[in-house]
Amino acid sequence: MDILRDHMLILPDLQTEIVSRCLAGNFGDEPSQGAHSLGTITLPDGARKPIWLCHAADAVLLDDCGQTVLITRLHNPGRGKQALPGGLLDEVEGQVESSRAAALREAMEETGIGADVLARAEITQLGHRRYARPFDIRCAWKGLIGLPVLKGDFFTVSTLGFRIKIAGDLRDVALLAGDDATAVHVVSVTGLTSEQFAVPDHIEMIHEALA
Repeated sequence: MDILRDHMLILPDLQTEIVSRCLAGNFGDEPSQGAHSLGTITLPDGARKPIWLCHAADAVLLDDCGQTVLITRLHNPGRGKQALPGGLLDEVEGQVESSRAAALREAMEETGIGADVLARAEITQLGHRRYARPFDIRCAWKGLIGLPVLKGDFFTVSTLGFRIKIAGDLRDVALLAGDDATAVHVVSVTGLTSEQFAVPDHIEMIHEALA
């Protein structure tokens, strides 16, 4: 039985079990650690694997012209498809960065947007941290730097989105893809479809940011 596709868990029963553990943990909007243990899971062949919950943040950059910024992803989930800039919270010497700081850092690393531009932006948290994400459960193809996740472990990702409102036209802002992005795009939010997104709830975050 195939339970993985491109390192992503696709077995519905295990997805449901892992999501239920995420929701039961009550980790809140600002987790105290970069990753939390969810115990182990038993695979169909009887093997037991550690499962971790890692925490991320995403940036919804919007301008006065009805545009947002998307990247093309280098890695799965959705390698080669578009996504919001975002990534895991950094943890250094036991101190985890805030979700807002992570969203801004990832925006700079993946889109090249300047800190001076972000300093003038209006920044708003989008609702609460998302834990019910069965589509984003991975088998680690290598250890995660700074986190206890080892090669071969399973991990899932929670995320918290931030609306970052930029005055003017994003096409006039210098952008350059970097880190986990192979390209960066300024696109109209009109006509965006779920099929073009690497991560299904990214389009939901954009709609929430526009509301």
